[in-house]
Amino acid sequence: MPGQCASACLDALDSFKLFANTQLVGAPSSTDSTYMEVRLETLPSGFAKVILPIKVYVNRPRKKGFYYQPDIKFNELEWTTQALVKMIAEL
Repeated sequence: MPGQCASACLDALDSFKLFANTQLVGAPSSTDSTYMEVRLETLPSGFAKVILPIKVYVNRPRKKGFYYQPDIKFNELEWTTQALVKMIAEL
C-alpha cells in the first residue's frame, strides 16, 4: 500500500478489509473526501478561484478523512516488488 493510495485505491482497500485475514503492507494511505467531482471557477476579479463540489458520495461507509494504517510497515526507500517480497519473506 503506497502512501499516495487515495480515491479508488481506498475503495479497493475497503473491499480487501472485508476479509478477516487481510493484512496491509506498506505506508499509511492518503485520505479523500466525500467529493467525487469538483469544478474550479475563477472569480470575475481574476484574483481567486473557487472550488464547487458537483458530485458527492452519499451513505458511504468509510468516513471522509479516514485513512488506513498498514498492518506491516514498510519504511525502505526502494519501493519495488522485489524489495517488498524480500521484506515479507524475512518476517
